[in-house]
Amino acid sequence: MVRSMLCAVHRRDHEHGGESCHPHQVEVVHFGPASIAVCHDCGFESGFHSMRDCERAAGLHRSGTV
Repeated sequence: MVRSMLCAVHRRDHEHGGESCHPHQVEVVHFGPASIAVCHDCGFESGFHSMRDCERAAGLHRSGTV
C-alpha cells in the first residue's frame, strides 16, 4: 500500500506528458532504516532495502536509461 501511494505521489508531482527523461529521474526515499528507489518516468521501484542498496539500484537504473 505504501509503495502504491509513493508511486502515485511521484507521478502526480513529475508529469512529462508522455515522454521520459533520459536518463530517467530516480529518487531514493528514506523510511528510517529502510529505503525505496522510485523512478519518476517509468514507475520502476526497487522495493524496500537498505539505503546503500537503493542508491545502487537507482544508479543502475539511471545508467541503463541514458
